[in-house]
Amino acid sequence: MTRTRPELKPLFVHVLEYLDEHLNHDPVANWILEETARRGIPEIAITPEQGRVLRLLVELIGARRILEIGTLSGYSTVWMARGLPEDGKVITCEVNPKHAEMAQDAFARAGVTDKVELHLGPALESLEALELDEPLDMVFIDADKQNNLPYFEFAEANTRSGGLIVVDNIFLNGQVIASDANEYYRELEAFNRHVFEKYGDAVTVIPFFKKEEDNLDGILIVRMP
Repeated sequence: MTRTRPELKPLFVHVLEYLDEHLNHDPVANWILEETARRGIPEIAITPEQGRVLRLLVELIGARRILEIGTLSGYSTVWMARGLPEDGKVITCEVNPKHAEMAQDAFARAGVTDKVELHLGPALESLEALELDEPLDMVFIDADKQNNLPYFEFAEANTRSGGLIVVDNIFLNGQVIASDANEYYRELEAFNRHVFEKYGDAVTVIPFFKKEEDNLDGILIVRMP
């Protein structure tokens, strides 16, 4: 039987459906996504594939201290916390009390409450007040995109050599690189170029297709010198 190759978008969806069929399902992760929708919280979490990558990165670098900027429902937090050793900690910042309450429930359900320190309030204010007793091993930035640069600069100043800075949503379904991009998207593209030019071969980008949101996006990973 001859099969024709699907168009690009259907092909991405077919691949994701294949992974969904064959990779183990995490009931807690599924609960977080379902409960997020039930509580009316924006369904803009990372994908399960991204969650697996984040946990793998945590384990590969032997991370003990992680900073997350943008908790939302705690989905990405749980993925990273599960990769930490018993004495590990994720410090996570969230501005919305409703989202933070959902995240706390997610941490309890996943059994990682003792590994998470949640700071409620605008992230820049939380970072200014943050007292770190040791350098960070990894930073995950997934919050208000217009503040990517100050978040990244904080991460640069506080992440150890060999540590990782990970930034989500660097393409925003291609709008960042569109020829008719508005000022908001041009600023985000300028942030991307700033990181590419400054860190060169220490930068990796992994594209992801989010079928629930029907868009192509990606994460940027920088290994600190």
